[in-house]
Amino acid sequence: MKKLLLFITVLFFGISTTNAQDATYGYEKGDWVLGGGITFGSMDLDGVETKMNTIAPQAGYFLNENSAIGLSLGLLSTDVDGTKVSNTDFGVAYYNYFLDLGEKTKVWWGIGFGTTSGDSFDDAQTRITSGFGMNYFMTEDIIVNFGLANILAYVKEGDDSTMMIGWDGEIANMSATPTLSIFFKL
Repeated sequence: MKKLLLFITVLFFGISTTNAQDATYGYEKGDWVLGGGITFGSMDLDGVETKMNTIAPQAGYFLNENSAIGLSLGLLSTDVDGTKVSNTDFGVAYYNYFLDLGEKTKVWWGIGFGTTSGDSFDDAQTRITSGFGMNYFMTEDIIVNFGLANILAYVKEGDDSTMMIGWDGEIANMSATPTLSIFFKL
């Protein structure tokens, strides 16, 4: 764990000192980005111990300097007092970068289609979602992505469906949560 924290510290603070003076930040047609996020969590609520792990790699391809398509794969694992469940998530999305906030920050909106299946679902869950976020370029090739996912979402599982619009600032809906991930531009 100490090595992981050291790596993250070096990544976020040490690497920015290696930037050249003539660095350019942004995307071009044909650029690829690879990255994603890893989460680990645990809680003990009223004697019920819950552990959650997610590995979510993502890849994106830029159609031009402002538009990209992306693929994601999520492997989710939950252990509630010894009862383990696993789920798999697959998604396809389109992103439009519509606003520059300074040289290193780009704001985007996205729309995507995804499906989740596994132990937690009797029928596969499908969804169409939209959200927005921003990229911050730590270097020309290392990007921190903040996303506010699922501001608009339609979710269907079996005969049940749900339509959600907006985010009220609470994390009551696990599908409408802020995300933080790191991408590497190739």
